[in-house]
Amino acid sequence: RYLKLSPKHPESNTAGMDIFAKFSAFIKNSRPEANEALERGLLKTLQKLDEYLNSPLPDEIDENSMEDITVSTRKFLDGNEMTLADCNLLPKLHIVVAKKYRNFEIPKEMTGVWRYLTNAYSRDEFTNTCPGDKEIEIAYSDVAKRLTK
Repeated sequence: RYLKLSPKHPESNTAGMDIFAKFSAFIKNSRPEANEALERGLLKTLQKLDEYLNSPLPDEIDENSMEDITVSTRKFLDGNEMTLADCNLLPKLHIVVAKKYRNFEIPKEMTGVWRYLTNAYSRDEFTNTCPGDKEIEIAYSDVAKRLTK
């Protein structure tokens, strides 16, 4: 028997959908004067994803419980199991070249994003199919633009 791969919550399919476009614009930019605005744009989309990941899904909230769950503890976009939404988003969120070419890292304050990435990195399905950091850096060497004055 196979796990059901489609998400139960439709919003899980669209969470983080603009991250790759913002990341690409940021990493391909060669104009120093545009860098700050492009970085802000990327941070804003990451913040939206972080908010989604930290917001409890309906199945995390027990109507009969006295405790009020304010922050999600789920491992992935749609719950505690990976779905197609994760398979789509995770490779786009593995932005190792941002560190090399822009000295940019996902802020540690984005606890939802980091919980999500940590859970993904602990899964063989992700780590065994993800190229190594060096391989990604080499692939981006012609794409990532150095900031020129």
